[in-house]
Amino acid sequence: MMTDETKQLIINAQSGDSKAFHRLVAMHDERIMVLAYQLMKNEQEAEDLYQESFVKAFKSLHTFRLESSFYTWLYRITVNTAINMKHKLARMRLQEPREDFDPLDIIAASSQDKDSGEITQAVKNAADTLPEKQRTVFILKYLQQMKIREIADIMDIGDGTVKKYLFRAMEKMRTELKEYRYV
Repeated sequence: MMTDETKQLIINAQSGDSKAFHRLVAMHDERIMVLAYQLMKNEQEAEDLYQESFVKAFKSLHTFRLESSFYTWLYRITVNTAINMKHKLARMRLQEPREDFDPLDIIAASSQDKDSGEITQAVKNAADTLPEKQRTVFILKYLQQMKIREIADIMDIGDGTVKKYLFRAMEKMRTELKEYRYV
């Protein structure tokens, strides 16, 4: 549910109030940046995705109807922009070496397990083997902690499709990580 403040900011931004748009950005920028890092796995590419997502949101803000969540609309723009950027990078063969940052490191850092670094690397490697849509759904569900319905709205697919991607992603992850299961 969208707050009255958010609705008013959207209306003002749609009328050309740049300060209102900047406030909308400030309300969502941290979550979009984390999502961008999770999707791109490269600091520069994530920053490019973040910037391009907000530029696209600004340019298409006039098309936003107050019938849906602004948050979901913005996530959908970010996910679709990430997919397009990855395709463009692959076509241009400009795949830069991955930088060390990955939000999965945060999960490992909170663990007291002495093997957490090895496990985190194994999870990263397993996630990297997932097809793009399965990886995106996995990130949105388990790292962004989003609900199935939210993921479906963002990716513009049905709930059943999200569940199918999650099921297949988890099957592959379990297979890849079977040696790390605790007895």
